[in-house]
Amino acid sequence: MSVFGRAACLLNRHEPDRRRVNWDGWHYVGQCRGCGIAIEREALKLWRRQKPQDNRPSENEAG
Repeated sequence: MSVFGRAACLLNRHEPDRRRVNWDGWHYVGQCRGCGIAIEREALKLWRRQKPQDNRPSENEAG
């Protein structure tokens, strides 16, 4: 990823690895290509750091 991409990560504007994006029932989720953190899509082409929420099913419960 370019220097501009890493700078975007510092500003909480991430780019997903599109081959590994999944739907979790509420959002599209994946990992950032630049920094590797968990991200979720807030709007079209707008990806942010994933916020932990208690009402989401865990991976073990999702079956």
